[in-house]
Amino acid sequence: MRTEDVWSGAIRAAAKKLWGAELEGDVLEPPSDPKFGDATCSAPMKLAKALKKPPRAIAEELAKALREGGLPHLEKVDIAGAGYVNLTASSAFHAEEIVRILAEGADYGRSSYGGGRKVLVEHCSANPTGPLHIAHGRQAAVGDSLASILDFAGFQVAREFYVNDTGNQVEMLGKSILWRLHEKRGVAFSKEARGPEGKTWLLADVEGARFEIDEENAYKGDYIRELAAELEKGPATLAAAKRLGLERLLAEQKKDLEEFRVRYDRWQSEAELHASGKVDETLNQFTGQGLTYEKDGAVFAKFKDYGDTDDRPLVKSDGQPVYRLPDIAYHKDKFERGFQILIDLWGPDHHAHIANVAAGLRMLNLNLVKPEAVKPGTAALPPDQRPVAFEVLIIQYCKLLKNGQEVKMSKRAASYVTLRELMDEVGVDATRFFFAMRKPSSHLDFDMDLAVKREKDNPVYYAQYAHARIASIWRKGLEESRVDPADLKDGMWRGRFDGAKLGADELEILKAARQIRRRIEVAA
Repeated sequence: MRTEDVWSGAIRAAAKKLWGAELEGDVLEPPSDPKFGDATCSAPMKLAKALKKPPRAIAEELAKALREGGLPHLEKVDIAGAGYVNLTASSAFHAEEIVRILAEGADYGRSSYGGGRKVLVEHCSANPTGPLHIAHGRQAAVGDSLASILDFAGFQVAREFYVNDTGNQVEMLGKSILWRLHEKRGVAFSKEARGPEGKTWLLADVEGARFEIDEENAYKGDYIRELAAELEKGPATLAAAKRLGLERLLAEQKKDLEEFRVRYDRWQSEAELHASGKVDETLNQFTGQGLTYEKDGAVFAKFKDYGDTDDRPLVKSDGQPVYRLPDIAYHKDKFERGFQILIDLWGPDHHAHIANVAAGLRMLNLNLVKPEAVKPGTAALPPDQRPVAFEVLIIQYCKLLKNGQEVKMSKRAASYVTLRELMDEVGVDATRFFFAMRKPSSHLDFDMDLAVKREKDNPVYYAQYAHARIASIWRKGLEESRVDPADLKDGMWRGRFDGAKLGADELEILKAARQIRRRIEVAA
């Protein structure tokens, strides 16, 4: 057991014995300044109101109990400020910490905070209708980082990508490919004004069937022409165009994400979700509970009774499901697979959809709570009592800057810069770092000039430079025969040392290193 855990246990026990108080949450934190020791406790301030005592008096009683407790590696206990209890460790504690770092290696700082709770992080989930763009890249970088943090904090984490491979966007993809193919073949399109003023619809006969396409909203760019050229080798039908487009573009997205070092445990197809019957099953459950009604030929759900601002349609008048129905069915399926906490990363244009899905899940009799209310051990409760959480992080837009100007165009994608272009321009490390270094709810200006700069004002280069300097220490030690080659394993020194010779600079580094577990837990 870690020394800090022993100290925390002693503080809880002292509070119970002295005042009959149960201390919730963390009782020890890293001090704001190393001069205050190695750990600080603010419990006296929290107990003051209940105990009707000054925090300083409570701190004195607690400090006395800790001094008399014979705690391991506790050299000194001080009182500071209004009632902080500061704990200073002995030199043996710091020597023990080095041994722990050497033993745990890359797992140093890993926490059991999550208690094995099952979390599903769904992120990126781009429509497979074009190359990934920078907004997808930001979602992927943040989502993958979040999943890694949760995993390191002791949660059981799975990563998932939802493939929207059905619906109007896929229909438009197929038509766009056919349009470019027949344009290439010199097929004449008739033009008619349809719909809103200014929109032009192109109409043509393909394989004996007439189809129409909204030229203004069609997918454009070189990738559509490339797909059209490939389609020319086979049957030029709408079904073939959709199938080819989905296969090629999804494969390209997977390749880009793999290079971006973002991997998923599952790629969930929306079409397969429909084929499984789970979407119909969800609709039938709503109807069976009397939670739907018909209006203007469409099927509406009583969302307003379950926290949404209004009732919403689930099925359109033509019998086709509205996107929110399969989304609700998909999240229901996630819970049925045993996940206790669902975290989705969505774009800012999906903000209103959060209340839709949450209302739908409540209508399915799920006990929705905040993530922090899903405690370890609650998974064994009956389904209607089991607390589960659905949380959405909205990832704000970002724009690229080069030479101080916004970069907007990509020849291949026709309307945006692709993730592939950005990785090629500035590298994977810099791209991921810049996407993740601002809080997701803030707009991000991605300065491409700064990202490739080899100077310390570039945070990526500065971090890489620091790492390179640290990694060079043992190599220098070898050159000067200060390090035995036998003490090096997997790039880490694992030799013997004298803990009594640790200097002030080394202790400062150790104190910073010891905070990693706490920082991981706070981030989680």
